[in-house]
Amino acid sequence: MIDASEVPPPPPRRSRWFILGYGAAQTGAFVCFIPLLTLLLPEKASMIGGADKAMLLSLAAMLGGATAAAANLMFGALSDRTRGRLGRRRPWILIGVAMAAASLTLLAFTRTPGQLILGVILFQVAVNAFYAPLTALVPDMVPDAQKGLVSAWAGAALPLANLFTVLVVSRLTGSTGAQFAVVALATGVLILPFAVRLREPPSGRPTSFRLSLTALRESRFRALFISRLLVETAVAINTLYLLFWAQGLRTGSTPAGWSALDVFGVLLLVSTLAATASGFAAGTLSDRWRRRRVFVVAGCVGMALAFALMVGWPAWTGLLTAQLLFGASHGVHAVTVAALTAESLPDRTHAGRDLGVMNMAVAAPQSLAPAGAAVILALGLPLSAVFVSAGLAAIAGALVLASDQTVVEPPVWYRRIHAVIRKGGG
Repeated sequence: MIDASEVPPPPPRRSRWFILGYGAAQTGAFVCFIPLLTLLLPEKASMIGGADKAMLLSLAAMLGGATAAAANLMFGALSDRTRGRLGRRRPWILIGVAMAAASLTLLAFTRTPGQLILGVILFQVAVNAFYAPLTALVPDMVPDAQKGLVSAWAGAALPLANLFTVLVVSRLTGSTGAQFAVVALATGVLILPFAVRLREPPSGRPTSFRLSLTALRESRFRALFISRLLVETAVAINTLYLLFWAQGLRTGSTPAGWSALDVFGVLLLVSTLAATASGFAAGTLSDRWRRRRVFVVAGCVGMALAFALMVGWPAWTGLLTAQLLFGASHGVHAVTVAALTAESLPDRTHAGRDLGVMNMAVAAPQSLAPAGAAVILALGLPLSAVFVSAGLAAIAGALVLASDQTVVEPPVWYRRIHAVIRKGGG
């Protein structure tokens, strides 16, 4: 049992500067790894792997994803345990950013498949060294009434990172060193100002360092975990294989003179704008209505429909429409599921560890998605079959969450009547 004296008090409301700074730091985290996963790693795999580029990409992403899942849990638990003048989350954020810059430099100079795989593994360790404690700041420091708003700003990180990939990184094609250098520089510029100025609340006695999965015993947390595992697998497939899908579009279906990279850039831009707008709307509305689950399920269904549209309409117009729908749906899902997760942690004193468990559902798909794709492709099936499996995973994620009664959020009027009855009965 947890001693009531060890449970931290509810956090106070946060200023707009904290919220904006946290959003910038989250953007820095996504700027660190999204260009690598969506563009730089596929390009490196193409340069090194040649005809076997898809298999090399799948293997590197699979091993990197497994590393990310373990590293996130480990660094989340370490930050729970850390005590000192710098706080418990901030030291790891600073260390992780430095490690990420070093690993990006290593990846820039990889020349063999083995070097590429090792570089991706080291990169995932570095990213999760700062991302796990950064994510744990929400349950540490943000009250429930602001979690949707903070998650909305954090949710803008992915579309902004996609935009950065399109407008900055892709424009430096031909200079690999410059591409990796600008990613490392932008990561530091966005994260370090927030980390340096961060003032964490007192954290009480040190917690024990345990890499435990006990949070999964809670039915609500477990349902969220399974749903996110399925949906993030679908998202990972879109992230890893969208460039290859764009390369395979029918000749003449794309605008005249456009290369596959031009098509890829426009798709990311459209998806980015849609995700940003929908994420802010969903985050603020879920705060106001206190009904997050309906938004999460709607996002899952929208992504599944987007994959169906991609496969059923394999032309430029169909792909553009599908990515517009995918971006809007992913924005809704990403923001509201993050807020719902922060509210569903079984034990706030182990927020870093338990978020590390949940983040395994986000990191593991980086391994599961390419592994599943590799099996599908090895069977001789086309890339469209990979995207069909992504749609099925998104639907399954929606069904898991919709069917679990522990995640049902009763309406405000019911909660008020229930409170009155309990008070009268007590």
